[in-house]
Amino acid sequence: MTNSQIRILLVGDYSIFRVALRMLIESEKNLKVIGEVTDLHETMDLIATEKPDLILVDLPERSDVNIDSYSLSNQSAEKPPILMLASFDDVDVYQKCLRLGINGLVLKEKNADVLFKAIEKVCSGEFWFDRAIMGQTIKQLIDEREFLHENPKVSVNSILTEREKQVVDLVCKGLKNKVIAEKLFITETTVRHHLTSIFNKFEITSRLELVLYAFKNNLVKTPVRTTHAAGTGANSHEVFTS
Repeated sequence: MTNSQIRILLVGDYSIFRVALRMLIESEKNLKVIGEVTDLHETMDLIATEKPDLILVDLPERSDVNIDSYSLSNQSAEKPPILMLASFDDVDVYQKCLRLGINGLVLKEKNADVLFKAIEKVCSGEFWFDRAIMGQTIKQLIDEREFLHENPKVSVNSILTEREKQVVDLVCKGLKNKVIAEKLFITETTVRHHLTSIFNKFEITSRLELVLYAFKNNLVKTPVRTTHAAGTGANSHEVFTS
């Protein structure tokens, strides 16, 4: 994404904030806003025609916001990645984002460079979450998975086909559907069908949950984590490859 413009769709309740955010984003020559909307689910036609590289969502400034309304998991097979802007730091919000397959969350208190870095990383297929509470969030997800799967290693070995195991391995290496299809000499549609089957077998709903489940149950080698420092140490983030 570094050699071409990243095309962004802005979603937010307030026009004044969207205009200001647009001006900030377009101060970077490699970023371009292709549209502004107030409701994500009224824009499926726009997403289909304009094909944004990223959806940037301004979460309302209240702790009871319905994160589910910002998921495209049931709306589009080829949905663009979603990056959230939030004014509050809450483990439950992070966990909901992970469950829904949302690709990242940036706190509004961070500086512009952090936002720009998050946009680039998310568009390159990675996840961006502040590592201050990411560890706790992942621990909760893993604990729940252990509770739901009393003997996961046995069931995993017996229910996945060899092709599905190959797909899991490539997803955990951070590869997107197109690249997975090329490596396995199959179509992207077939990759999506394999992922749907895998999600159903593991009772999960997102690629990140699949990655966490696979690493936890030794389906693939331990992931490599890299820490990206944006500004001072307080702005450090843990980036997890999709």
